[in-house]
Amino acid sequence: MATDYDVIVVGAGPAGSGAAQYAAAGGAKVLLIDRKENIGEPVACGEFMPDLEEMRAILPFADDLDTIFDIPAEYILREMDLFKIHFQTDKYWDIPFKGYTTDRRFFDKYLAERARKEGAEIMTSTHAMSVNGTEVVTNNGTFTSKVIIGADGPVSRVASAHSLPKNKNMYPAVTSQAVGEFEPVMHMFFGSLAPGAYAWILPKKEGANVGVGADPRHSDKKVTDYFQTFISQQNLNVTGRPIGKYVPSQGPVSKTYTDNAMIVGDAAGHVIAVNGGGIPIAMVCGRIAGIVAAEHVSSGVPLSKYEEEWRKQVYKPLHTAVKVNHLAQFFFKGPMRLEFSMKVLGARRMGKILRCRSPFP
Repeated sequence: MATDYDVIVVGAGPAGSGAAQYAAAGGAKVLLIDRKENIGEPVACGEFMPDLEEMRAILPFADDLDTIFDIPAEYILREMDLFKIHFQTDKYWDIPFKGYTTDRRFFDKYLAERARKEGAEIMTSTHAMSVNGTEVVTNNGTFTSKVIIGADGPVSRVASAHSLPKNKNMYPAVTSQAVGEFEPVMHMFFGSLAPGAYAWILPKKEGANVGVGADPRHSDKKVTDYFQTFISQQNLNVTGRPIGKYVPSQGPVSKTYTDNAMIVGDAAGHVIAVNGGGIPIAMVCGRIAGIVAAEHVSSGVPLSKYEEEWRKQVYKPLHTAVKVNHLAQFFFKGPMRLEFSMKVLGARRMGKILRCRSPFP
């Protein structure tokens, strides 16, 4: 049967753009679609990236990190080397950790441009209204392909259409931008807002990205209420309304492929459960999906190779993060439990948690 494209990628975030880039580089005819008019806008994440050295520590089995994270200097807004982990109003740990903030409005466009340079066609303002196998019905026409890659977020239309598992126990998070001068230190807050809630302040070149996430199983208010409490506590001058999203918290779903489809990024639960971070994992898994898609088109390689590869490269740190997150749900239910558990963990073990390693022994 004739098809319009070899590969259609739904969603032009870090996972989708990476998949489109590597599929096109492998010789596939690729269409990348995104429902947004401007890729990367509005910003709905913390915009934080570990540096390459930390990335190697977090993902020791991942391939080609130097190439994936070869990011031009103009997309690195603020470099930092210290995480301050707050667990009560006046108590915190200082954790050495190298990373930087970016601006997703421009960073995501840069990643999409990498895909375009490899030959991928990009269509914005294009909503995948329905998916039937590898046929995608959009507001701008109907397109067919040999392979479809769902990088369309935690409630994935591609995953649903192909009867792939859904993300469970997602929690809401909101983020916005604060104006003012901020020290070059990354701040994360646990326990000061509510059980199951956390917050962050991540300095940028000007101002900071600030946000709050809350597990609805342990919180009794809306995440926007916690956000307002947080900005009041920290005396932050926030511009614009907070932007919300849902964050997978249970690790990767049990299956991420069919005979002619794959899901990647938030759609696949490729998120670090202890902090909601997903950009690096999405970029690594997007690369794997794109390579396998091109190999499938050119030589019939089964798409099961995609799951084999991402599990080999990133499953262990993601699984460790899930186990730590489950432990935290018990210890962080009240201020006394929280204070006790943070004292037991200490700065060294918290550093291991940030790097997706088991804190014990």
